[in-house]
Amino acid sequence: MIKRIAILFLAAATSWVAATPMAAADDKFLESMSQQLRFREAQSYKYKASQRDISVGVEVFGKKVQRRIIGNRTGSFVTLDVAITNDTQIRVHLNDIYVTSGGKIVRQEDLHEVVRKIDPGGGGKGNLHMSILRMNLFGKSLQNGVIEPGETVQGIVFIRKKHIGKKAELHVRIQNLKRLAYLEYKIPFSQK
Repeated sequence: MIKRIAILFLAAATSWVAATPMAAADDKFLESMSQQLRFREAQSYKYKASQRDISVGVEVFGKKVQRRIIGNRTGSFVTLDVAITNDTQIRVHLNDIYVTSGGKIVRQEDLHEVVRKIDPGGGGKGNLHMSILRMNLFGKSLQNGVIEPGETVQGIVFIRKKHIGKKAELHVRIQNLKRLAYLEYKIPFSQK
């Protein structure tokens, strides 16, 4: 009798151990934590602009890349991969990013709103998924800040899909920190 109970317990434990890695492997949010943006210089992007040794590049993420990087599709947002390369000898500051489409200015979306709209689902893993999503978005999004000489910064920018058409223009404003001078970049791009 004890032998049967031990064998039954061993079989149950073995099936649980075998199923656990499969459940973790199928969890797209957990998997997305280890996925980083593919690092590239701004000059290697499909849509790019360059002036005074500073380059800005932009591409639109497809659904597969969104799932890999974020853990879910972004539904009501256009997800832009933006890189800025500073090949000058001076520090510059990324001041502003926005998109124009159809004569309208569209600002990048607040990340708290993006987290709220990309619903990771409920259930037992809902809070875990929400935490992972929040960490992913804040860690992988493009932040305003100083770009050192020789440095490339890269990140994701979210724009509401309903506010832009198939063709739009990314505007990036960069300040030269050695003097009060601004560079304005306009990069036309198309959605997929």
